[in-house]
Amino acid sequence: MNRRRHLSTQNDAAQPALPPAGVPNHDALPLPGCVMHKAPHVDALAWLSRTLRCVEEVAPPPYQHFKDFHATLKVQTFDDIDQCIKIATTVLALAPLATTGLRELVVNAVEHGNLEIDFDQKSELLATGKWQDEIESRLANAAFCDRIASVELMRDDSTFTIRVTDQGPGFDWRKHLDPDTAPRHMLHGRGMSLAMGAGLGDIQYDGSGNRVTIRGVSDPDQQT
Repeated sequence: MNRRRHLSTQNDAAQPALPPAGVPNHDALPLPGCVMHKAPHVDALAWLSRTLRCVEEVAPPPYQHFKDFHATLKVQTFDDIDQCIKIATTVLALAPLATTGLRELVVNAVEHGNLEIDFDQKSELLATGKWQDEIESRLANAAFCDRIASVELMRDDSTFTIRVTDQGPGFDWRKHLDPDTAPRHMLHGRGMSLAMGAGLGDIQYDGSGNRVTIRGVSDPDQQT
């Protein structure tokens, strides 16, 4: 999908200068599609800013520069999802399988949550080759186009918390965790099961299913 849309409507040139590291209450840091709740290390902030603005690829700073990281990424499109997962993988030092599991949860938040494409609808769309067209249509539909999924990332030395929240009507998440009712041998519908088995950590859904919280431990092999 070639759709690229940053969530920030501000012009980069009109944005205020970045505040210095160590100053609290940075809820308005001028980063497109991102809210910083703490000021990170200056090198971490520079990498994050370049990544969010799609500047040329740069190597991330050392893992320890992301200590005490706390930010919320705003996601609408599948391009946004790819960017979000790239950032989360680096900041939280996720293993490849855990990265796959997290992506499934964020895709669910956009596709099934915000865009309200249910299991049966997706099955038909995939069978008829119309899935991508329907995604594009709903992203432009006034009923869905303003919905945003938020992905909150928090970490300390070696543990992390991720909170994924969508603005859809929710779903019966308990049914998807029940082995007697969860989808099997299907081309889709197993995202939750994949996430649960991906080594992300403890995964908990809240209430109507609009929010899922993951608590885990960073992979030592990814901490460079």
